[in-house]
Amino acid sequence: MVKLLLIVVLAIVVLGGATVGLTLGGIIPDVLGVGPILGMAPPADEPAEAEAEAHAEPPASDYGPSPTFLRMPQFAVPLIVDGQVNRHLNLSLRLHINPEKEAAVTQAMPRLNDAFLTGLIQKLPELRDRAGRLDGPGLKAVLNALARREMEGDSIYDVLIDNAYFR
Repeated sequence: MVKLLLIVVLAIVVLGGATVGLTLGGIIPDVLGVGPILGMAPPADEPAEAEAEAHAEPPASDYGPSPTFLRMPQFAVPLIVDGQVNRHLNLSLRLHINPEKEAAVTQAMPRLNDAFLTGLIQKLPELRDRAGRLDGPGLKAVLNALARREMEGDSIYDVLIDNAYFR
């Protein structure tokens, strides 16, 4: 039993020594951060100045004003097939709007909701493929067209679909 314990301790010491030796020799990278403790200098190909420049903060970028979004109330669009309601499409939408026209869009929210609902009742059967899956880009294009028709000008930049699922 004593011989086995001595062999295990000796193996741990040899592996530790080999790891320190390979780290000091630069053969394996210093992943444990023991280089400064062991007195290792940084590699000669990376001067300290270049390292300081690499960690310097990038200049602040000006991306312009923050975008303004209005969340629409969730609504369900019935999917009418052969004169009967088959399923409902539940939609959660956000509108990317012009900040200067936020009051006008907020006031027109009931009109927009009605336009989306009536337009999608007509277009929803066309927006599905043979397997019954929804055409996401087609739905977004229809919603953007309905929004632009209802709110003329540059009031609404984009209609974003947060969630869309059949129930």
